[in-house]
Amino acid sequence: MAAAIAIALVHAGSARRIIGGLTVAVLADVALVMPFARLRGPVHVSAPLIFSSIFFFAVLCLGLYWMSAAWDGCGDWARLGGLWACATLMPLLLWLLFHLLQASHLRDFLWMLAPPTAIAALLAGFRAPTASRRGPKPFGAKAILTGISVTILLVMSVASAGPMIVHAFQQRREQANQAEISKLPPIPLNAQYEKIFFQKGVSLSAEFPNPYASPGARQMLRMLHADGVNAVALVPYGGMQLGSPKVRAFGQHSWESDEGLRELSRLAHAIGTRVMLKPGIWIRGHFGGEIEFTTEADREKWFDNYGRFIDRYAELATEIHADVFCVGGEFVRMSRYDSEWRKIIANVRRVYGGPVTYAANFGEEFQNLGFWDALDYIGLQEYYPLPDDLATGTLVEKVEAIEKRFHKPVIFTEVGFPSAHGGNRRPWADGKPGEADLQLQARCYRTIFQAFYGQPWFEGMYWWKVGTNGFGGPKDASLTPWGKPAMEVVSKWYQNGERQYASPGKPVKESEEVARQESR
Repeated sequence: MAAAIAIALVHAGSARRIIGGLTVAVLADVALVMPFARLRGPVHVSAPLIFSSIFFFAVLCLGLYWMSAAWDGCGDWARLGGLWACATLMPLLLWLLFHLLQASHLRDFLWMLAPPTAIAALLAGFRAPTASRRGPKPFGAKAILTGISVTILLVMSVASAGPMIVHAFQQRREQANQAEISKLPPIPLNAQYEKIFFQKGVSLSAEFPNPYASPGARQMLRMLHADGVNAVALVPYGGMQLGSPKVRAFGQHSWESDEGLRELSRLAHAIGTRVMLKPGIWIRGHFGGEIEFTTEADREKWFDNYGRFIDRYAELATEIHADVFCVGGEFVRMSRYDSEWRKIIANVRRVYGGPVTYAANFGEEFQNLGFWDALDYIGLQEYYPLPDDLATGTLVEKVEAIEKRFHKPVIFTEVGFPSAHGGNRRPWADGKPGEADLQLQARCYRTIFQAFYGQPWFEGMYWWKVGTNGFGGPKDASLTPWGKPAMEVVSKWYQNGERQYASPGKPVKESEEVARQESR
């Protein structure tokens, strides 16, 4: 669309260079959001991605060049100042546009437009002046005001029609999704819950550009099943601001929408994959372990709001027949309020009849949590650092000590390592670009399998994480195992069949066999 409008504006631009140029530049910025947003995650570099980025950057340069042509009589620095004034305003107005459209997943990528827009302004600003039959055109506040006004009008016009366009696309997408899902057998809502079962799991996260309600998410679920995965953790998020007791769900059009959860759960049950529903709280720039309140009133409000948030998902877990439900996790400073959590768990059990767990952060929270007896599984976010020799004796002792105290089976609600140098020492942190160490990640995965897979009190794990978009690969240093040797380790262990339990202090026979297979 941006390209077509740019071509149509060529003639208009010759007469009204500022208006035409600014319009083309704004349209090019809009078009650049999608390809540039893909660059934020691990990238599958493709010809269409490269072509679209180069093409729309050229259109952006063209628009700013037209504006520069209107100011031939001005010096280079004057032209550059005017261009940068408009170029700075464009991403800000686009941010407002996406905010009005509630497209927060695109709004967050707009900062990436600043460098190309600044470069385009620089290229267009320092241009050789051309002769003008009408003489030099004056430059000043009027030119800038005209450009700003046109931009505002353009954004307002798109904003007014945008919600209708977005709604139409959403309806069309939902109809297509429902048509495909309707071909699957319905979820057996009256089926009995299996309280304890071994979970060969992966956390499946909704990642741009594929929300849970998308063909890409369903395709990834099928691919995980083919790799031996028999359980996926689906993680819908709510949000809050640190210091505020308000907790809100992200709404029906979020990446982890209720409809998407229904669709993936139905497909999962159809292909023989279990589902753990694991609602989470997103706090920009922070994590749940930092939530804390200085007054009892605010703390009570938070528990009340969070309880309603989790009850809503407990009802959804019943509707989709989730096989496990996680009531929360990593609330390091809030989980010490034992009675409040017991109340939340009791309310969940009134609605949901399946097994319930809590995802405790590694360390103090996991080792000191007092309400494990009220749950069916002891859940650990397993990010304990490993020494450089990857010895696991101390780690196994820590986990087994909690199992012996509460006599509950253990699952790793999350476990993972980045494919980065030193990833064993900071398993919770994504590595930086250029720091990829694929073999260390694979060795860490294998070590965890060998240490825990055959323990009689251990009932499985969910590796963090595989995205619905399939990002990963050999150049990626994040925690995802997708497209890396670590995923091969997962597949070989998960497909190896039944476990052979190990006696305390003795190696697991199965791990020896799998290790031999991996070395071939």
